[in-house]
Amino acid sequence: MLITHQRVRKAAAALLVMFVFCTAVRAQSGRHGEKLTAVPVPVDTPTANSVTTSSAHLPEKTHLLVARQTTRKHLRTEDVAFASFVKRLNGYTNVECLPLGDMKQSQAAARAKTETVNPVVIVTFDIDSYAGGTIILNSQDLEIEYFLFAPHSGKKQTQGKVYFQSVGSGRLRKSNWPNGTPVKMTPEDAGIEAAESLYQWLVFAAAMKKPAP
Repeated sequence: MLITHQRVRKAAAALLVMFVFCTAVRAQSGRHGEKLTAVPVPVDTPTANSVTTSSAHLPEKTHLLVARQTTRKHLRTEDVAFASFVKRLNGYTNVECLPLGDMKQSQAAARAKTETVNPVVIVTFDIDSYAGGTIILNSQDLEIEYFLFAPHSGKKQTQGKVYFQSVGSGRLRKSNWPNGTPVKMTPEDAGIEAAESLYQWLVFAAAMKKPAP
């Protein structure tokens, strides 16, 4: 019986040593694997943001004839959002906004037909009073939409929409951004968002334009 117990103890000790050794080897192997996957990115590798900010600009001077269509209430936030829209566009290189005043969308399209070079942009405002199947009385929220009409033809070339939702509205519109329309909590941000969206389209359209033969 003594020999049997000694053999059992020796076997158990051998198994313990093998277990500790295998665990240490596995840990070392895991650390080496982490080092192999941690490949540093070169400092001078351009990212999507750096490419957009450094190269996205209009190659030629562009004049935009800008109009607006307010709601019947004509909220103060409409003026703030429109002013922010124009200011943001004027801040871009080779962009200048020329005011047309207040008019309807159909009038903006008709005005574009009389132009030979400059497109016409109109910013329209609507009260956003519908949410979750209910109508919100005296809503201060806005749907801000822009349209760009081509000179000569008056054809609508692009449009975009931004929701302005006041902080104290007590509701939150669900947005599918970036696939849907964004929600902004200040009228200034709403105007900037709309302007940046339009500018991105202008840059894209200029890049896609075929050079003259």
